[in-house]
Amino acid sequence: MNIIIITCPSLALGRLSTQVAQMSPAVAAGLISELHIICMDDSEARRRVNTPYMPEKWGIDIAIGWENFMGNIIAQFQPNDASMVDHLQTLTSEACFPSRTLTSSEHSVALRHILAIETIARANSPCIVIEDDALVRDESLFHELLLGFRTFCKHRIFYDLTDGYIPTAKSAFKAFQIGRLRFCPRPVAATRTLMAYAMSPYTAKILFNSLTHYSLPIDMQIQVLLSRLYLPGLFLANSPFIHGSKTNAMSSSVRQL
Repeated sequence: MNIIIITCPSLALGRLSTQVAQMSPAVAAGLISELHIICMDDSEARRRVNTPYMPEKWGIDIAIGWENFMGNIIAQFQPNDASMVDHLQTLTSEACFPSRTLTSSEHSVALRHILAIETIARANSPCIVIEDDALVRDESLFHELLLGFRTFCKHRIFYDLTDGYIPTAKSAFKAFQIGRLRFCPRPVAATRTLMAYAMSPYTAKILFNSLTHYSLPIDMQIQVLLSRLYLPGLFLANSPFIHGSKTNAMSSSVRQL
């Protein structure tokens, strides 16, 4: 199993030491074959990425991913908020996501995730991608996930490994358990955030070859691809990761420029 960490030069020194230290026991145990770090300035990232930014595609892309975007919004409300859920279902995609241009930070993150997907597509084994604020909160569960991926990682499956900072919409299917790992299937994979996810090289090739442009924040753009390609997914209900920047373990890296 390979690991890709996405970061940028301004954050690398303050974050990578913690992440690499958390990965070290798994490396020593032979559970991680390669630890790849994507860290370069934005100009170099842009030089390496051929995928163009096409802001004029915003409305079209929002429409393609709308069902899943709305599901993520509704999932954040409690079941007894029935009136609010009913109200949300009457909203339009234009009202929820009016067209805008991306910030410099959003471009920076998008380029790095595109490079990560390309890296997996060229690899010979499955890979977990984590952003630089993803912290391992359960080491034994993390090791179990790495070991399990050797046998149960499937082609044409997108694995959502993020924590519950943004709740998951209820799955149409019951969760199943592999050891202590609790997976919930989805007919079409969903992205809530891209803090932590995994896929096989086969899946990465499908996504990368279909990524003809981006117009949205990259987590939403990947959702558009998953919806358009009708790729199924599994989300891990008990993720070993936690958002460090959402739990005050580290400062947020989001700077709207």
